[in-house]
Amino acid sequence: MLAATPQGAIAMNRLFRVFPCLVGLLTFLLLIADARGQRAQRFGSNLRSPVNLLIGADLAPRLDAITGLPTLVPSGQTSCTLRDVGTIGDFRRTGSLVPANGVVTRVRVRSGPNPARLQVVIMSGSPGLYGTVVRASRPFRPRPNRITTVRVNLPVTRSISRNGVQVTDAVGLNVLGPGTMPISDQGTAGTFTPGTALTQLWYPLMRRNDPRVEGYTVDGLELLMQWEFVRARRQVDR
Repeated sequence: MLAATPQGAIAMNRLFRVFPCLVGLLTFLLLIADARGQRAQRFGSNLRSPVNLLIGADLAPRLDAITGLPTLVPSGQTSCTLRDVGTIGDFRRTGSLVPANGVVTRVRVRSGPNPARLQVVIMSGSPGLYGTVVRASRPFRPRPNRITTVRVNLPVTRSISRNGVQVTDAVGLNVLGPGTMPISDQGTAGTFTPGTALTQLWYPLMRRNDPRVEGYTVDGLELLMQWEFVRARRQVDR
């Protein structure tokens, strides 16, 4: 038999390592094929707010531990990851969470005068606990003071794992290097006013298959990103 020799054992070990990757690749190829011809849905920001907080990844928005007032502190980093958590008091708005299995096909961002390079990322985790990056687009630089549209092809899933845990992908942005982020200050940070935005940030950026749980959530800060999603008919098991 193949595994009866040292060379056979090595070959079998390689096969067992590669097989799960092939299964995962096949699953997402099926999702892409299954989503073709379906109508796209839009989620995220309506992109009407201005980019009025001209900061990059070197500064992090925080609430002062003593006064509770919003402040900016040096992050000591040159990159970060952002995701739209949703709207306070509005459970109908999904923010960054994908509604079903499918494919994210297009992303729009509103930028300020000196935009940083960006990268669309798909984060995997459970609602309220993200997570790790599992897929990413090519980096791109938005056009200054405009809405930039980029086409992507990022399969996403929303499912219940075999042990009963809900696993839902989320759509986020990596900010790469110097330049401003696509965010809008609504002027309500620290008040948690119903109808205002929530944004979660990680410093430095979240990388592939590198679990991160220390994301900081800021109220009154809107991530100016909109994404298009095409639903697939196929169910996916984790």
